[in-house]
Order: sequence, then C-alpha cells, then structure tokens
Amino acid sequence: MWKYVSRTLCVVCVSLAIGGCATSGDWQTESAGSDFTNGTTVLGELILTATREQVLANQGLMNGAQQKFITAGYSDEQIVDNAVVTVFSYCYGHNSGVPLCSHHGHFVAFVPMELRGKLTFDGDEAEDTGDLVEVELTRNTDGNIVGKVMSVYRKSGNWEPCRQARLGDRPVNDALMGLSGVGPARALWIECEGIEDDGWIRMRVPAAPLNNGPPVSQWFKVPD
Repeated sequence: MWKYVSRTLCVVCVSLAIGGCATSGDWQTESAGSDFTNGTTVLGELILTATREQVLANQGLMNGAQQKFITAGYSDEQIVDNAVVTVFSYCYGHNSGVPLCSHHGHFVAFVPMELRGKLTFDGDEAEDTGDLVEVELTRNTDGNIVGKVMSVYRKSGNWEPCRQARLGDRPVNDALMGLSGVGPARALWIECEGIEDDGWIRMRVPAAPLNNGPPVSQWFKVPD
C-alpha cells in the first residue's frame, strides 16, 4: 500500500527524518508539543527498513536519524542493519498538485533484537501490506519523537479487524475540483473496528479531507 507513498516522501520530505511532514503542528509530527506523553503508542504499518549505511548517510527519511536516536538514549553501536524502520499511520493531500500526499504521519523507530528478522515490510505492489505494529513513542532531549517497535499487532495479509482505508467516492466534489485544475483530495490511512476494547483511541487527523465514512485518523494508546 505505502510503497509508492514512500517514494513520494523521499521527494517531498527529503529533509525529514523522525516524525513526518508538517501537518498542523500536532505532536505526532517531527516535534512534540506540550500535550505529548512519553510512552504513547501508535498503530502503524511497517513500510521501510534501513541499513546502517543508509542511516549514517542521511538518505531520504533517515536524514538526521542517527543523532536523534543518540539523543534519545541509544548508542551508535545499536544502529545496525535492520534495526531502524519507518512506520506509517496516514497520508493526505487536498489536490493532485503532488504525486499523492502532501501531509504524512510517519515515525522512524528502533527494532529490538528479539523482533529483528521476524517483521514483514510491504512489497513492491501498491496492494501489498506490511505488518501492523505497535510503536512506543518517546520525546528525546531535542524535542523530537523517536519510536520503538514493541510488538506485532497484526501480521501482513491478515489485519482483521483493521484494513487499508481511502477516501470514499465523492464524484460531484471531485468533478468540480477537477474542473478547477487542482484535482480531487486523496488520503490513505489505517481503519479499524472495535479496537477501542484493546485500549486504542481514535485521533482524527487535523485538516485532513472529509470522508463519507470514518474520518482520516490515527490510533493511539496513551499511558494512564
């Protein structure tokens, strides 16, 4: 699902590493606001894994990641192949002026030793999915969000009761936007049913396009 999104990110967000493109100043992006609580968990799809060389070379989404992990308490020796991944929770764009999405929720996260080699990332096709994982978020000393993969919530190919979600069909609105030359709004996110019983809280993405059904959202657990 997110493979072509990640390619777009490398172009649109080349200067970013941990957190995501600026959306509406909310703490889920690169910098944590005053309302952020350490230990908050986000539900997201694994889309990319990095080698140590890519992290040190500041390539694409890994730009600045080494220093941000170190200021979060990790050592340089812990940054090895397959120890750093990117997790996606949503993306959206209000028009087709960009290839897909101009706003994104992505988190760069550390993978503990016990999970390395056991995680599945999305494939080369748009319909492929990676594992749905729980990522614990911490604000480092620079105020940036750093993630750690805690567990696999659902394996690739069997996300029930979750699924990939896109904006519903809005033919009249999309036709009007098409005539204006800006194109239809677009969005991708993770939609789940009944997971509130597991402690998950839906947080609607600010400023995202409206959907006919459930809104563009992210799923979080906040510590007591």
